[in-house]
Amino acid sequence: MTKRVLFYAAVVVFLVISYIVSLYAQGYKYNFSERRFVRTGAIYIKTSVDADIFINDKLWGSTSFFGNSFTATGLMPGAYDVRLQKTGYFPWQKTILVEEGLISEFSKVFILPNAGDEKTKLQEEIKKTLHSEPTSSPVPSAGSTDEQPFFIKKEGLFQKVDDKTKKLADGVKGFGLSENKDKLFWWNLNEIWMLWLKDADYQPYKKVGEKELITRVSASIKAAAWFRGSDHVTIELSEPTQAKSVYYEIIELDKRGGINVVGISK
Repeated sequence: MTKRVLFYAAVVVFLVISYIVSLYAQGYKYNFSERRFVRTGAIYIKTSVDADIFINDKLWGSTSFFGNSFTATGLMPGAYDVRLQKTGYFPWQKTILVEEGLISEFSKVFILPNAGDEKTKLQEEIKKTLHSEPTSSPVPSAGSTDEQPFFIKKEGLFQKVDDKTKKLADGVKGFGLSENKDKLFWWNLNEIWMLWLKDADYQPYKKVGEKELITRVSASIKAAAWFRGSDHVTIELSEPTQAKSVYYEIIELDKRGGINVVGISK
């Protein structure tokens, strides 16, 4: 009788352990505060250069040499403070929300230089971008209302759709249409706005027609343009901000967990 009880007890223990191992293999962990198994999530980051990854002030590793990407797996659902660091570069940081069974993806991260020759190259790139970007001009070319769907008239931004004109915003100083025509940004005296013209197929997911205030700055915006694609915008300020020599800013359009803005001097 005793042997039979021990046998069945061993079977039960084996089945329980197998079940737990199976759950862990599928990405589940036990949440003691909720007293249940929850499926873990992950954070995926892809950067412009290699960098060290800190999560809740603990070094987790660095982006890979090939592709400059990093994935943190097995994370319990919740908020995580994530910081990317590289010597001679501005840090990038956000509070990232991890959800059950999902990957929080940040695939358009820029780590930009703040010293040396690389910073000088960045300054020259910004100046060239701001003063050669045709769509950032607040004044449309002759006949442009017939050739392109967006135009400025009396400081208002308009869109032409099926021979009808729709007003998008007041007080607009200039705008920029992305290269693949999926996004439009515009600026007024001290704000940057964004309009999605197509559904975004990568995080943060957006629907066509969504409009969002990206940021508001204390100084007047003199000029603006897309920066290295359609996920960042660079602006030129009419005067330095906060008594510093910051005349240019590079603004990240992904506002999840906080927006990263890099200030650059002339």
